[in-house]
Amino acid sequence: MPIISISINESLKKFINKLVSKNHYDNKSKLIRDALLRLMSTEDISTSLDSSSDLIPITKNIIGNIIIIAPNDYNVQKKLNRIENQYKEQIVSKNQNFINQNFIAFMVYDGTLQVFQRLVVEINSIEEIKNFRYLIIN
Repeated sequence: MPIISISINESLKKFINKLVSKNHYDNKSKLIRDALLRLMSTEDISTSLDSSSDLIPITKNIIGNIIIIAPNDYNVQKKLNRIENQYKEQIVSKNQNFINQNFIAFMVYDGTLQVFQRLVVEINSIEEIKNFRYLIIN
């Protein structure tokens, strides 16, 4: 994943730090990724993007991999199953492993970028998840 570095003023830095601790994000990167995904999924932004830009069109079909590591807990499984059921048309494959006290899921996604963004935001909302990674292949 490419790394982006930005400069911000002190008050914005304090605001970001408060959001990280208040919303129990693991780090600032996860907060920024989540915020950008939510911003990209809003109607105003998606319609105002210049069509000649290098950004992937929000309606483009993509294929991606998703890896989730979470505690092997009934409530976490229930939350993930609800999300998986909601996106069952786009999640075309799933493998799961139970190692020690962890549940590890590998999923293959096939659908639009817009729906993928919503899926990522929903998975990120599960606080108990230890690690969550995704890769857009095309």
